[in-house]
Amino acid sequence: MSIINPLELRQLGNTHMKVTAVSLGGAGLGGIFGPVGDADGVAAVEKALELGMNYLDTSPKYGEAERRMGLALRGVPRDSYYISSKVGTHPQKPGDYSAEAARWTVARSLEVLGVDYLDLCHIHEPEPDQLAAALAPGGAMEALVALKAEGVIRSIGIGVQDHDLHRQAVDSGHLDVCMMVNDYTLLRQNADDIFALAEARGLGLVNGAALAMGLLSGRDPESVGTERWTPPAAEVQAAKQVHAWCDERGVPVLALALQFSLQQPRFDCTLVGAATASEVVGCWEALNFEIPDKVWVELPALLDAVRVL
Repeated sequence: MSIINPLELRQLGNTHMKVTAVSLGGAGLGGIFGPVGDADGVAAVEKALELGMNYLDTSPKYGEAERRMGLALRGVPRDSYYISSKVGTHPQKPGDYSAEAARWTVARSLEVLGVDYLDLCHIHEPEPDQLAAALAPGGAMEALVALKAEGVIRSIGIGVQDHDLHRQAVDSGHLDVCMMVNDYTLLRQNADDIFALAEARGLGLVNGAALAMGLLSGRDPESVGTERWTPPAAEVQAAKQVHAWCDERGVPVLALALQFSLQQPRFDCTLVGAATASEVVGCWEALNFEIPDKVWVELPALLDAVRVL
């Protein structure tokens, strides 16, 4: 199979955004997967932009990610990149999916990022009752629709793993983008229903955790996890099998994981959660690593063997 250009521009659904096929997510540089300093976090954003990635995704939940992105973006022409953030998970208003909290959160994200609008704003990781509140009168969706009309945000999305919540948000009639979370990786391909939904409704689709939250980054899966997040044991064991399989074939697991996502044409964008400039470069090199055709032929059997439900 041919290597797909990570800078290939893909239309993000019916939004105004033509995003690079690979772009930068903010969880890593915010410290979700381990300690990161300002200099490294800023350098990661700068390196991603230098390489040509044109879309940055972040959230107030990701520690210092918004602030570090803002530092990196000072002086960068606003029309040269797209940026998204999220509501519902701000550390000062955790679990608050009201319209008031959404407006408050967007205003602070704009201030911290140093921008005057967001290209995309997601309802972030709601539980079922929280999404119900977000979609009800006086909820976050009401605020996001109004902010979109005002030009403060350009598009509306949801970032969550539960597919039923994706469907409920889509049924509101206001959604532009779905961000999938840890559901299309070498460990799990639980995406067909959302693929069909996105195609039917003209929605943008982002793969938000193609590396299974770091388990397929190349690090020893046993070493992945922090006080803030611990991977499920079944996923750790499956990742160890993938690592061993890749080692036998001389293929970096990072290369296979990222290129596997890019080979899926229904995704408009795959996000990498690199935390430093060297990690960004490592992802870039992995994306350009030539994987033998034989590996792609053998891959379906591996996916069947390790799949985590």
